[in-house]
Amino acid sequence: MELLCRICGEPLQPENDMGVCECENCGSRQTFPVNFSDEQLDIFNNARRLRQKTDFEGAERLLSKLSSECPDEPESYWELLLCRCGIVYEDSEGSPVKIPVCHRVSINAVGEDLDFLTAIAYAADEQKDVYCREAAAIDILRSEFAERVGNGERYDVFMCSADSEKGSTIASEIYEQLCKEGFSVFFAQRTVGDVRGKTAEIYINAAISSAETLIVVSSGADDFAEKHLKSLWSRCVSALHKDSRKLLITCISNVADGDIPHELADYPVRDINRIGAVSEIIRLIRRKDSNDGGESCGSASARTTPEKLIRRMNIFLADEDFEAAEEYCGIILDASPMCWQAHWGRFLAFNGCRNNGDLLLEEVVDSFADDYIVNFGFDFAEDEVFGRQLAQLLGESPRKALEYAQDEEKVKLTTVYERFVNAVRDAVFAKEQEKIDGEEKLELENIRRQHEEDEERRNAAQQKKQDIRNRFLAYAAVIFTVLIVLFVKFHFIWAAVLIIIMIVITVLVLGGLSSRD
Repeated sequence: MELLCRICGEPLQPENDMGVCECENCGSRQTFPVNFSDEQLDIFNNARRLRQKTDFEGAERLLSKLSSECPDEPESYWELLLCRCGIVYEDSEGSPVKIPVCHRVSINAVGEDLDFLTAIAYAADEQKDVYCREAAAIDILRSEFAERVGNGERYDVFMCSADSEKGSTIASEIYEQLCKEGFSVFFAQRTVGDVRGKTAEIYINAAISSAETLIVVSSGADDFAEKHLKSLWSRCVSALHKDSRKLLITCISNVADGDIPHELADYPVRDINRIGAVSEIIRLIRRKDSNDGGESCGSASARTTPEKLIRRMNIFLADEDFEAAEEYCGIILDASPMCWQAHWGRFLAFNGCRNNGDLLLEEVVDSFADDYIVNFGFDFAEDEVFGRQLAQLLGESPRKALEYAQDEEKVKLTTVYERFVNAVRDAVFAKEQEKIDGEEKLELENIRRQHEEDEERRNAAQQKKQDIRNRFLAYAAVIFTVLIVLFVKFHFIWAAVLIIIMIVITVLVLGGLSSRD
């Protein structure tokens, strides 16, 4: 199996197994692998071809596989370093010798690179000499390259999309929103403008290396396979493998889960058509910045002014996205524990209030009053006692907000808080009066009902007496009629006696029925 020259691409003819030889075609002195099998050597040659075509991601994938299969071969690590620095050997005007050209920015010096150090560790003495000499030359190129692209310029977010109109539109909307949030965003179509070709690639590679967050935008399943975008997202994945602290987010529109490349599917994916998707992306970036150490890391959250974060928190409150508002409060407080607006915003969000005005809404005040009654009842004699007990119920957020606010802000916040406390106290008092009035009303209702029941019983008894009287008079009338007929017509003396007795009985019965209970 032939071995291709690193510089000119022609076959090498090594005369020993020391790992160093000269190319008969270009005359360059270079290292070569001695531990690869024929199959692995074929893969190695393919990686070199890809690198020379500037397909650094494809070359890195092959070389990473080789380094895992044959970990003691230094040449695979050296080629990985060349890919990371974007080294391609190109013709030079007026000279037959090809010279190295740098297409990528490596943040660290070559001598600090892990692959370089690994290659040196496994290399023979002669190989080490070649590696060190070439490393010095590459480091000069790297430094010059970094200076050309703006040495020290770093981005919070690198974003890429396909060149389609829809993809660019979606990416531009995300770009603008991130910029409003105070992030430093690299989006080639906006950042480098009309710059194209190798020069644009210089800036792109530098941005990928420096950015803490990498965002890939796809407006369709075919976008992922588009040559330009595939190259970009491959570089993003590669950068993440080298630095696990980076965050990679894929934003999709009209893309099924199965159409997302597996290299990207393992990381956060957000459907940009979902309501609140951009806000969720911002929260992911903020959370990463917070986890990375906030200001000490020089992250976006440290460079973003608190006013912007507070404004965003207030937007979430106004939109009634209280969960997002609480999360933003936490982010602000992680960086600035004495920010009174964040403490107060957390209090508002926790209680479902959009602003200070909502605190004085009847339903909100009544809710706090009900909570107070459940916990402390109606028993409070002084305003101070009530204020202390209510503060205990509200938690520490309002207390800290009042403690940390200063000057005019403190006066305004104190006024709002006192109005709120007075409103809750009045509501508790009103509910106590309602309770008292309800108890009195219930007692009066019981008395009225008892009176009606007594009246009904009396009426029923009176009606019963009236029915008895009527029946008695009817019976008595019949008896009197019979006795009178017997006495008058038949002259029965005993009939007269019975008539007298009936008169006495009738008088007694009617007198008894007429008496009240």
